[in-house]
Amino acid sequence: MLAARQAYAQGQNITELLRQQKQLSYNSPEIIEAAYDLQAGTYIDYVENNLTQAQAYAGELAGLLSQHLKPQDSLLDIGTGELTTLSLIARQLPFPPDHLYAFDISWSRVHKGMAFAQQHMGDTFERLTPFIADISEIPLLDKSVNITVSSHALEPNGETLSELLEELFRVTIDKLVLFEPCYEINSEQGRQRMDRLGYIKNIAGVVEQLGATLVEQIPIKTSPNPLNPTVCFVITPPDVATRHAPTVRRPGKVFSVPGSNLPLENLDGFYCSQDTGLCFPVLKSLPILKSSAAILASALMD
Repeated sequence: MLAARQAYAQGQNITELLRQQKQLSYNSPEIIEAAYDLQAGTYIDYVENNLTQAQAYAGELAGLLSQHLKPQDSLLDIGTGELTTLSLIARQLPFPPDHLYAFDISWSRVHKGMAFAQQHMGDTFERLTPFIADISEIPLLDKSVNITVSSHALEPNGETLSELLEELFRVTIDKLVLFEPCYEINSEQGRQRMDRLGYIKNIAGVVEQLGATLVEQIPIKTSPNPLNPTVCFVITPPDVATRHAPTVRRPGKVFSVPGSNLPLENLDGFYCSQDTGLCFPVLKSLPILKSSAAILASALMD
C-alpha cells in the first residue's frame, strides 16, 4: 500500500500499477478498494468545481430512473463512491424512495461522502442507510430491494461482470437501472482505453446469457467523458432469481452475511449472524459488511 500511495502522489494510474504488482490481468476487489481509498474526496472536489454539469448528468439519470420507481419502493445504489451522483439524483426525483440503501467497497469514500449527501440530498437523506460492501457479495437478503441503480460502479469489473450481475439479480425484486459505460458504442480510441483499464463490455449479451431481460438501452446525452460514454441499461431479473419469495423488510432488517440469505442482527454495536457466528464491525456509524472484515465470535451470541 505504501508503494501505491507514493505512485498516486506521482500521478500514476493505481489500478494499472497494482495489476502489475500482483501479476493480474483484471481489477480484483482489493485493487479497486485500494485505488478508490487513495482517491477519496477527489470526486467531491470535481463535482463541486463542475456542479452545473454534474447536476445536468444527475437530472438526466433521475428522469430515467423515476420511470421505474414507485413511492413505496426501496432503492439500492451499488458502488456509490462518495455519494455525489446519488445525492444529486435523489434531489431531482419527483418523490423519494421509501428507503435508500447505498454501499461502496471503500470506507473512506463513503465516510467523506456523507457530508456531501447531507448537504445535497435533501429530505431523502433521512431515509439513507449507507454501508461498506463488495458488489460480488452484497450483504442483503434475497429479494430485499425493489430497484437497484448504479453509475459506473460495474465499470472496472471487466472479468467478473457475469458474477456481479447474478448477485444483483439475487437481491433485486423488480428492475435494475444501470448507468454504465458501453464498449459497443464507443470510439476506437475509447475502446482501447476501456481494454487497457479492464472495463466491462457486452452488458446486453451477458444479460441475455444469464436469462434476464434487457428492457431498454438508452445512451446518456450528458455523459461527461466522450471516451467513456454512459448508457442506461434497464434490466428485469430472470425468473430463477425470484426463487425466494419477496417479503416486506423493515429498514435496517435487510442485512445478511455477505452474498447470502443468512440474516444479521445488530448486537452490541456489531452486526452478527446467529447461523455462522460471524460478526461485522461498525466504524463511525458505517457497518463494514465485507467477508474480509468478519470476526468469528460465536461466544458473543451465547
